[in-house]
Amino acid sequence: MIIITESFAQQAGDSDGYLKHQIGFNATESIRLFEEESDKTYKLYYRHKVNPTTAIRSGINYRMDSSGNSMLELDLKVGLDKEFKRSGNWRFYAGGDISGGLEKVPSSARRNYQLGLSPFIGFLYHIDEHFSISTEPGLLVELRRFKNTDTFNPDNSETWVEMDLINVGQLIIGIHF
Repeated sequence: MIIITESFAQQAGDSDGYLKHQIGFNATESIRLFEEESDKTYKLYYRHKVNPTTAIRSGINYRMDSSGNSMLELDLKVGLDKEFKRSGNWRFYAGGDISGGLEKVPSSARRNYQLGLSPFIGFLYHIDEHFSISTEPGLLVELRRFKNTDTFNPDNSETWVEMDLINVGQLIIGIHF
């Protein structure tokens, strides 16, 4: 379960009265409705409305574990979403993200690389001008590559495709300004 705090900075020209810039922070540990968290979620988000119905977006996920088998994980995404319906305070939108990432174990030469596409659909409810609740379930199709340079074996890498439903049950709480 994820909760995201979003902030918006207003600029002139937004005809719906809501603000253009959004920064989202993952607050997963605060409220959890599901037992396990997906490793396909992002910790920090940015969204910019280029017009009243279209937004460009980005996200970053960074994790470092310095325990016995230390690990570094970095994921980045960029995308676009387009609002297709408004009904009162509700906003319905769809879009897609392109993502890439690296998982690295510094104590060995093992690395995982991934490149993905994820179409999604979003549901946002504006509580008022400064607060909203939303969710964005989607499908992630990801090309993954594992490489182990610790070995002299010429067959030291493997490539495969994964598909996953992502952000099902994700809750985003937004603060707009």
